[in-house]
Amino acid sequence: MNWKPTYEIEKPPEEPSSWKQYEQVVKAEWTVLLNRNPSPSEKEVQTFLEKHPSMVPGAFGFIGGESGHYPRLCGLVTQPPLPSYDRRVPDFMWLAQSSDTDEPVLVEIEAPSKRWFTKRGAPTASLTQALQQIADWKAWFDVPRNVESFKAFYGLERDSWHMRRFRPAYLLIYGRRAEASAEPTLTRQRTHLFPENVFGRTYDRLEPNPKAHDLVCLKAIRSGVFEVISVPPTLKWSPMLAEERAHIRGWDAAILANPHISPKRKDFLVRRRPYWEEWGLRNERGVINTRDEE
Repeated sequence: MNWKPTYEIEKPPEEPSSWKQYEQVVKAEWTVLLNRNPSPSEKEVQTFLEKHPSMVPGAFGFIGGESGHYPRLCGLVTQPPLPSYDRRVPDFMWLAQSSDTDEPVLVEIEAPSKRWFTKRGAPTASLTQALQQIADWKAWFDVPRNVESFKAFYGLERDSWHMRRFRPAYLLIYGRRAEASAEPTLTRQRTHLFPENVFGRTYDRLEPNPKAHDLVCLKAIRSGVFEVISVPPTLKWSPMLAEERAHIRGWDAAILANPHISPKRKDFLVRRRPYWEEWGLRNERGVINTRDEE
């Protein structure tokens, strides 16, 4: 074991956007989109959340509270495939983890205009359909061979991952707070609509999570191959995340496409990417100072 750092931190010519600046931009844009007339479509919401993955809950898990561990792949997977599943895939997925558990969080979103209840107080057909979709995913994970193929596809079998607990969670992002909380009776009813390990959020509850300031959005190309499609302007290179990030491609294009990253900052991030990729793939990386970043 090498007890000294084997990497070098380079001082960037320009610091990244601060979290406070980024958070203000995201919240302002989200408020405009969410309260627009006509209401945004599901596709428009999907596109917004792909650009700002810190808005999607679940990066650090749900079951038992938030973990202190970064999610696998250091990012949010959009339209994640479920191997051998030939119906509707989740809209998003976090591969959340704790010290001893893998907790993939499968996320279903619906258009914000969809209602929770009918005028008679019964769950709407669209809500029932969304919950049924989640039930289908739960049933898929109940088959052991499906779990094994899922782990293989997303690289959860690397190292000692096969010894860890596997416990999926599910999130439905649906409707608006004004309707969901309009009547105490319906509010109480809403809390009983969600089965075990299924969580619900209204769109009004979404906000950027500062713990997710370095997390990106990815898409799966094929088993074990993932590509970055967006990065936040708060992105930094860090030895803590280098190994995980080294297995992902498409960084340069995603960095250059972000309009909130300055040209100098883009040039620096793109130039330093090969260095951290090479270092992250080393067998021996030595000790890491958790505060080191650039």
